[in-house]
Amino acid sequence: MDKKNLTIAIHGAEQSEGGVYNVLNSFSTGLLKGFKAIGVSAFSTRECIEKNINFNMSIGFNRNEINIWQKILSNNITNIMWTVDSAFGQNIDVIEQFSSFEKFVLFEVTPADIQAVNLYLPTLKHGYIPHATDTELWQKTGYKKENDIVFFSSVQDYEAIYQQLKETMPQLVYELMMQIREISLKNPQLTFWQICETLKKALGLELDKEQYKMLFKNISYPLELEQKVKMIQALSDFNVKIYGNDVWKKYITGNIEYVGSCNTSESVEIMEKSKISLHCHPVALGLGLHERILNASAVETFSLVSNSPSINAEFGNAFGYFNHATFEDIAEKAQYYLNNDDERQELAKTAKNIVNQRHTWANRAESIMAITE
Repeated sequence: MDKKNLTIAIHGAEQSEGGVYNVLNSFSTGLLKGFKAIGVSAFSTRECIEKNINFNMSIGFNRNEINIWQKILSNNITNIMWTVDSAFGQNIDVIEQFSSFEKFVLFEVTPADIQAVNLYLPTLKHGYIPHATDTELWQKTGYKKENDIVFFSSVQDYEAIYQQLKETMPQLVYELMMQIREISLKNPQLTFWQICETLKKALGLELDKEQYKMLFKNISYPLELEQKVKMIQALSDFNVKIYGNDVWKKYITGNIEYVGSCNTSESVEIMEKSKISLHCHPVALGLGLHERILNASAVETFSLVSNSPSINAEFGNAFGYFNHATFEDIAEKAQYYLNNDDERQELAKTAKNIVNQRHTWANRAESIMAITE
């Protein structure tokens, strides 16, 4: 569709709050600015309604403005839902509900979901587009690097989750989940779909949609939590500051410091003041990217990340990579990059250039325009 003939409504844009730590709000506002930057007529959905502005496409993250989706779709207007986690995560019920609508489109944040969605939701129109960063919000302002290492993420008691699964799931189902866990911990580069395909062939299983959803919902999340905790505990000798919820207090040891929670706008300054930002790539987002590494790069903070093939392919040597299965090398890598300021800062500049060229919300707006033409 020609830019001149298109008006886009962005769900949740310019709201004061949205999502955990205002992440959804920052995405929505960033995307709105991205469309405007490339010359597309774009407004928040709220402004369209209040000012009676007609639009011919709407887009939003997760369930934003879900109360008016039915009306939008009934008026033959394309409504795009962009997931913040896997399609089989917290919003799978909504995706299923709207999957058969002609004008409903799903943007997945990970290509690892594509095969499963093709199989289990065959009528759904969908495709992979990674998130981006708002370079106006995530902007280097010259703060001194006074924090060694920082990690922005919440956590839950994954041991309690595993115990609950053991107590409530049928034994064979629980054993299957533990097999998925073991494979993923040893082979974190594998996607959830790949692990299930491997087990299906080895065990002669056929998973229907409900079974796949059940397995994904129950095991992918504690897996992610366990890996994050192991990463942090492998850095117990370092000055690591964790921003998230206070469940971290159960798991931190040594020099690790839990410093409370912060929202997205507050984290910009903290990120810029940090020498290294950590990222442990979750199995649920396999083969995708993550806003954490994009935001860090935008403010020239160096990222030490899982050796994930999709991240490595995009950023190459601009990042530091650790073994996501054993974490045996993460301390050595952290010490090296803390000791070598010039090299670390030069790599952070390289990563920033990659983000500025390919991972802004204006870049994503251009991609969306290309596929709607």
